Amino acid sequence: MLQLHHDTKKFYLFVLITTTISGILFILPDFIFYPTVGFKGAVYTALHWALNCIPLLLIFYIISLNRYVYLISFPIFILTGTTIAYYSYFYKATLTPMIIDATLNNDLRTSLDVITPYQAIITTIIFFISVFIARYRYKNIHISKTTYHLAVAVTILIVIFTINDRVSTSFYQRYPISLFYNLNEYRKLNAYKNTTRINPDPTLKYKANEELIVVFVIGESVRADHLAINGYKRNTTPLLTKQKNLVSFKNIYSEYTYTNPSVAHILTRADSINPELSKTEKSFITLFKNSNYRCTWIANQDASTSYYSFMKEADSLIFVRPEKSVYTYSNWLDSDIIPHYISTLNQPHNNKLIILHTIGSHWFYNSHYPSSYKKFNPIAKSKIVSQNTPEEIINSYDNSILFSDKILNEIIENLKNKNAILIYLSDHGESLGENGNWLHASDDKYLKNPACFVWYSDTYNNNNTLKIKSLYNNKNRRYRTDFLFHSILAASSIPSKTIKNKLNIFNYE
Repeated sequence: MLQLHHDTKKFYLFVLITTTISGILFILPDFIFYPTVGFKGAVYTALHWALNCIPLLLIFYIISLNRYVYLISFPIFILTGTTIAYYSYFYKATLTPMIIDATLNNDLRTSLDVITPYQAIITTIIFFISVFIARYRYKNIHISKTTYHLAVAVTILIVIFTINDRVSTSFYQRYPISLFYNLNEYRKLNAYKNTTRINPDPTLKYKANEELIVVFVIGESVRADHLAINGYKRNTTPLLTKQKNLVSFKNIYSEYTYTNPSVAHILTRADSINPELSKTEKSFITLFKNSNYRCTWIANQDASTSYYSFMKEADSLIFVRPEKSVYTYSNWLDSDIIPHYISTLNQPHNNKLIILHTIGSHWFYNSHYPSSYKKFNPIAKSKIVSQNTPEEIINSYDNSILFSDKILNEIIENLKNKNAILIYLSDHGESLGENGNWLHASDDKYLKNPACFVWYSDTYNNNNTLKIKSLYNNKNRRYRTDFLFHSILAASSIPSKTIKNKLNIFNYE
């Protein structure tokens, strides 16, 4: 019995040591750049890191129970973890379904180009160390009652993944659970991509012949009342304010207060009476394609199963920063969209639909504007909301809008000599301390009033005088985000029978 007790303690100590070392190597890189301040922030970060090591501990516990399993699986875990951690630490990259997609779909030579000699040396050294550790377990660790240990570990693993959604969501973003989670997300995205959806207007027989560029910009967390073009006290839109041919719609209502259902709703005929259409029908992209438009989706956000099938309706899908997710806090800027946007504009096809999905003003706001746009100070110091003053959070938020003003202005400037129309609509707004609420995904009126505006070129104005007159007549009306599907088709003169005039902001009847 004493020998059994000694072996059990040795086993526990072995699992704890290997977990701690692996947690430092593979999980800590996600927390090195964690934006927090002071002793409280350091404690929070340390506890958050330790919490995210628990699944790693339990998985190592399980595979350590059998020496043969451990001999094979431990080096594989270490090799994979080292690769992910290397890119996290040196490139501020995280594992996402889009990274998996790029890896699997690029040719082998392209995938190998991202491997550096330094990475190869580090990975090789750590791999051989892991083999040594696995051999040590094989020869020196003895454990009995493995069924009991397995039952305990699996039970704890199930409990921690079901006890709290916020905790389990954090686990999904950290190694090794992130590996299984993102592989499954990649599988689901491809399953949704191939989902059979109904064409909302299969009888449409229209082939556009005039040259027209239609740009739809999906904003992120931008509320209407924080734009200077809508009367906000701060000049958050100095460049857009100077743009002629820009009409702001400040009375838009969003049913949804977070991205995934909101974007799916916006792209389809779904409305408050028929919300299920976002799950059963194709988007307006298909109607544009069937009308002789070259359709391109340029994404500066990660994909979601709720709208990935719509992204794949486009002729071309470009992920600007596939290595980024909302759980990383390094710079993630919409300026990276611009080169892809300009390249798309220069393509020879006459008729183009370009959808730009921006990261906009997503929390942590500081990550989404460069230091040169710190106009409103002091700014937020920590991703822990309670560690910042309301003034600091609002300043950071307004700075992110100021930078979006610069990006949107550049998008518009590249359209001025063309026959072009641009619609900007944020997916939802943002809570900024009203009634004690912050950020989004809650029930708050400020979340349900997203920013929206339309810009048109002089050429478009000359060709569509009645539409532009109606645009100004309708700008103070109240619309739900349902208007987008009908209005973007009408703006492009696509004669679809699906268009409802009461939801068409260009309607002049």
